[in-house]
Amino acid sequence: MTGVTGNGRLAGKVALVTGAAQGTGAGIAERFVEEGAKVVLGDILVDKGEALAAKLGPSARFVRLDVSNEADWEAAVLAAREAFGDVSILINNAAVLVMASIENTPLADYERAVRINQIGPFLGIRTVAPIMKAAGGGSIVNIGSTDGVFPGDQGLIAYAATKWALRGMTKVAAVELGRYGIRVNVVNPDAGNPMIGRPFLPPEVSDADLIKLGDAMAYRILKRLHPERKRIDEVVAMVLLLASDEGSGCTGGDYAVDGGYSAGTVGLADFLSLSD
Repeated sequence: MTGVTGNGRLAGKVALVTGAAQGTGAGIAERFVEEGAKVVLGDILVDKGEALAAKLGPSARFVRLDVSNEADWEAAVLAAREAFGDVSILINNAAVLVMASIENTPLADYERAVRINQIGPFLGIRTVAPIMKAAGGGSIVNIGSTDGVFPGDQGLIAYAATKWALRGMTKVAAVELGRYGIRVNVVNPDAGNPMIGRPFLPPEVSDADLIKLGDAMAYRILKRLHPERKRIDEVVAMVLLLASDEGSGCTGGDYAVDGGYSAGTVGLADFLSLSD
C-alpha cells in the first residue's frame, strides 16, 4: 500500500473502526493508516474485513465484531491492545438500514436496527471509556445521518429513530466524559455509504449507479466544486479532523457533511442552475 506514513496526523494513535469491511468504514480505516494510525477493523463480514486488513498492511488488524454483542467488544479492545496498544480512537460506524412504512415495519426489524445502530455505539463507548480515562483522553466519533437531524417521508421509522438517539447519546457522553479529556462527536452525512441501501434496490441498479445517486443526493444545495472527489472521502475528512488532535476543541458537536441539505431546500429552478 502507498501513502503510509509514520508521522501523519494520527501518528501514535490506535483506532478501532466498526463496520470497517466496506463503505465508509473501509474509507476511514484506509485513511487512518495513511495518517500513521494503527487500526483495528471490526465487522461481521469476515472475508472482506480480512482482505482489507491484508491490503492495508502491518498497521491494520481485523477482528470479527458484532457491535450488539458485549463479549465481542471486550475481545476487540483486547485484540487491539495485544496488537498495537490501548484504543485511543473509536469510530462507531457500523449500521443497518431498514426501509418500510410504519405499519409495515416488523418489530424484529426495528429491534435489529436499535441493537446495531444504537446499542452498538453505547456498548462501544462504555467499553473504551475506562481505557481512555486511564490514558488521559481519547476521541470517539459516531457516524450519524441527516435522517437523525430532521424527519423525512421516506419510510425510515427504525433507522431515523436510532440516528436521532445517537445524536443524544453523543451529547450526553461528551458532557460526562469531557472531564477526562475524552471527546465525543457525531458526523451526519446524507449519502456517505450508498451501499447501505443495496438490499432495498433492484439488482439491475449497479454499484456505480448507487455511487452516482449518492453524489447527486449530497449536492442538492451546494454547487459541487470538486466533482472528482468521492463522496465517502468528504465524510472521512471530517471524521479524521475530529479523531485527530487538530479537533481538540471539538466535543458534543453535530457535524453535517451533506452539501447543505440539512440547512434547507431550494426550488427546482435553483437546483437546476447549480448543475450548470
